[in-house]
Amino acid sequence: SGTSPETDSAPTVAASAASPTASPPPAASPVAPPSPSPPSPAAEDYDALERQALVRRLLGLAAATSRGQQADRDSRAVIEDVLVELEFLNPTTEPARAVDGEWCLVYANVEAFRSSPFFWGFQKIVPGGEDLAKRLFEFTAGLPVAGTRGPFGQIQQTFSLESNELVSEVEMKIFDPFFAVLDGISGTVVSTANVKVKQGGDGDTLLVAPRTTRVRNANVGGVLLDQIVVPTSDLMSGVVDGGAVEAEAVVTYVDDTLRVTRVGENLDQVFVYTRKNAFEM
Repeated sequence: SGTSPETDSAPTVAASAASPTASPPPAASPVAPPSPSPPSPAAEDYDALERQALVRRLLGLAAATSRGQQADRDSRAVIEDVLVELEFLNPTTEPARAVDGEWCLVYANVEAFRSSPFFWGFQKIVPGGEDLAKRLFEFTAGLPVAGTRGPFGQIQQTFSLESNELVSEVEMKIFDPFFAVLDGISGTVVSTANVKVKQGGDGDTLLVAPRTTRVRNANVGGVLLDQIVVPTSDLMSGVVDGGAVEAEAVVTYVDDTLRVTRVGENLDQVFVYTRKNAFEM
């Protein structure tokens, strides 16, 4: 009798399965390990917005207290709190390496003229240490002022790490014994210093060695006074038996517009600077 279709097809299927030309199943592709997740854009944006808000508040408080020179204890405490928050959000690694350029002082929790590297070095060598230096600085700040706008105009620093140089300029107008009837003595005190980033650590510390001091554009003495340059480094090294005097300045915050620097044994002297023209319209 005839063979059923099912019986005829069975050998064919078996032969096909056993055929040497059959393709093996494809190998499984290796699974790549998951890549680390990048920082959340939302978190980065939040930090940037928080920094902007803190900078605006800091600059407002600095202006309201005349660069900190009219701040009372409560105001200084509020500003210190803002600074600590801002320092926690510092966006710059090795901030001491990002200081090049021109900076203008906008706040100090001590006398504004102490922004000069001369005074950073001076307080390291004066007998009695920083306590005596503080009393001397307070006496200097109490000298008769020419005019009612205060003794200090623009105070700025210019850094060039490539040439290892810091130039400090402090506009001053003092010594008017006739209560602003006369012009008093005015000029710009220019101090230079050697500067470099301290090796090791977090790259946040500058070593500052005062070098020279002179008065420029004085209204008394004129050209003659402009030519007198005091060798600060020689005078200071003579006090410490010939050794170089280096002060440490710790940059605790820096971005494209603002810098916070702390000096002193306890880093309790705070100076805040903005890049020159950074906030001009």
